Amino acid sequence: MKISYLSFFFLLSVLGNAQKPDAKKIDSINNLPFEIRLKDAAILDKVYLKNADEAAKIHYDLGEAKSYSNLSLVYYYQGKYEKDLDYSLKAIRIFEKLDDQENLSLEWGELGYRMKKRNLERALQYMQKAKYIAEKNALRKPLLSIYNNYGVLKEMKKEYDSALFFYKKGLVLKQRINDQVGIPYSLNNIAGVFVLRKQFDKAEENYQKALKIRQKINDSVGIAENYSYLGDVYLIKNDFKKAIGFYQKTTEITDEHKYLGLSQDTYRKISECYEALGDYQNALLNFKKFSSIKDSLINHETNAKIAELEVKFDTNEKEKQLLQKQAEVETSRIKFSVAIVFAILASIIGFLFYRQQRLKNKQQHQKFELKSAMAQIESQNKLQEQRLSISRDLHDNIGAQLTFIISSLENTKFGLPNLETVVEKRLDKISDFTRNTIVELRDTIWAMNKADFTMEDLSSRIFNFVEQAQSANHNIQFNFSIDEKLKNKKFSSVVGVNLYRTIQESVNNAMKYANANHIIINAEKFKQGLKIEIKDDGKGFDTEKVDLGNGLLNMKKRIDEMDGNFFINSEIGKGTSVNVELEKF
Repeated sequence: MKISYLSFFFLLSVLGNAQKPDAKKIDSINNLPFEIRLKDAAILDKVYLKNADEAAKIHYDLGEAKSYSNLSLVYYYQGKYEKDLDYSLKAIRIFEKLDDQENLSLEWGELGYRMKKRNLERALQYMQKAKYIAEKNALRKPLLSIYNNYGVLKEMKKEYDSALFFYKKGLVLKQRINDQVGIPYSLNNIAGVFVLRKQFDKAEENYQKALKIRQKINDSVGIAENYSYLGDVYLIKNDFKKAIGFYQKTTEITDEHKYLGLSQDTYRKISECYEALGDYQNALLNFKKFSSIKDSLINHETNAKIAELEVKFDTNEKEKQLLQKQAEVETSRIKFSVAIVFAILASIIGFLFYRQQRLKNKQQHQKFELKSAMAQIESQNKLQEQRLSISRDLHDNIGAQLTFIISSLENTKFGLPNLETVVEKRLDKISDFTRNTIVELRDTIWAMNKADFTMEDLSSRIFNFVEQAQSANHNIQFNFSIDEKLKNKKFSSVVGVNLYRTIQESVNNAMKYANANHIIINAEKFKQGLKIEIKDDGKGFDTEKVDLGNGLLNMKKRIDEMDGNFFINSEIGKGTSVNVELEKF
């Protein structure tokens, strides 16, 4: 198994770090990202064993229990199922001692789910324990996964009505908290039951719902999966042409993003469809694609194994050579004179000193690289924590206060029915201003929660803004287009906010002052950067006679901060064009 340099450095620091046990260090190891736990499962057993031992030394029971829980998952990935069960039960016993009902419920549920292919009846027993604890204590977090996973077990038992019941219960919880990532999984599970019951229309309906959500959040692998699921529905129905259409949409995404596993399976299904239609040429073509991907995956695994064996072989040979040299030195000491012995010993010592010095230099270099990597990680984590903290404060405190102001204004209006018209209009203006401020606040929070942006992120936000603008003024027609070459372009959150605010201000000006009927927003590649044009067919103005207002000056300032070019073209009766050019971003 390959281990990323970042993971390797982190794990080195974990295994050889401070001598004194520390609760914060124990928690940081227990909270390793899932990606690292998955990729580095081959070595993480040592990490979590050490972590559990450190926690036990300082009587940190919760840290010890979570280390055992993580360790059980690692052993599961390694295929060591007895150890998986053993350490999961150790964690459970500690959670029971601590009366930690949430973690207890989560652990029973995870153990039950991992047990499903080995002992389905035992898996159901564990899952029932998890469900009972979570429902008894109204623990929403565990129930989000328990209901879904319990449905999977029921489906494996072919109890489709029960499976559907629990999938829907899980879906309701996810919808209640607007879990945009989790909702599609529940919808797909529900659809899968309908497929098994041959209720294909209902299956397709749920697959389509899941697809729309995944398209909205730009989940590329999820979108590809859902196209594949829809293809499966039509394959079962023997509607091979429609099945091919959906499968080809899958391969467009999987080929672009190198999702080789899904690509392989999909090309095989496309080949089967063409064979069923009697189109043997296309059947052969797609089967070749399937075989090519399959061979590349096998070769990749084979090469990795060969590389591993070569390293082991080389190490063994070096050890043999070293032993042989030592034997030769010993024989020479006996056979040759003391002078020769001294000469040999001097050479050996010199060689060892040289090698020791090289090793020391290498270790120092690795130590420096490790410190640098850890410092970078810590800096990034602190920055993200600050962003999240500020955004939460903005949302929870300032957002709530603004909402309270709107509510108070509305209550004042209704509580004083005889208000003068001037006062009522003034209150309406304050209320509208406050609502606009809330919208601006949401945009700011959106920007702060992202370390960097892509054009996909920016375009999604612009689409939302355009939809809101159009719903507010149905007489205006919008067109928004973006160059395909820009879609995967990444840039900082500062650049993203400045571009979004510039487009937002331009559109608002066109709506408020220009009396425009048509607004066009176009983003295209420009040198190494991009060019954005916001154009309307409104009444226009004389740029030489009209002073730039605060809005236009703010837009120019934003673009100047990014070393970009900002200029306006306008002609009376022919509309206005706002242009932004960034040569690099």
